Amino acid sequence: MLDLNPDVRSWACGTTVLKVGRSKHVPDLQMEEIDGRLWLLDVFDRKNLPDATGLSVEASGLSYRYRVVDRAEIYDGFRLKNANDLLRYAGHNVPLGDRIRLLSLLGEHGPLSLSDCLRAVRETQPVAAIASLILQGYLEVELDDKLIGPETMVRRISG
Repeated sequence: MLDLNPDVRSWACGTTVLKVGRSKHVPDLQMEEIDGRLWLLDVFDRKNLPDATGLSVEASGLSYRYRVVDRAEIYDGFRLKNANDLLRYAGHNVPLGDRIRLLSLLGEHGPLSLSDCLRAVRETQPVAAIASLILQGYLEVELDDKLIGPETMVRRISG
């Protein structure tokens, strides 16, 4: 899910050790946001976590922010299902012609429905091409409102 969050520059499995009293704890994930903020994250069902306040204080001393990710952030809504659907196409190569056609179309007309974008793809599988361009950061769609479908609006990411 972090791979599809436009505010996340990078993330990795945790390696930073936080010491709270006599306890040592390695948070599940380290994350950097595009604005440079650094986070240490724990998944919701971790057992035997040291005091969250102590973890926050220790993380702050290392220039990180700390929080426990709530179960609802992962499982409620459509984001996880949409992320799984898109990630299936992570290795798909989009030919230059299709990428240019899609980006030009969206640059000229603004956001378009997924079904309209599918018509612009000529050299490869249309759904795979659009999903891959979303994963590569060229295009974006709303992942939280409903499952991705023909009426889902596709926007070009300027950059």
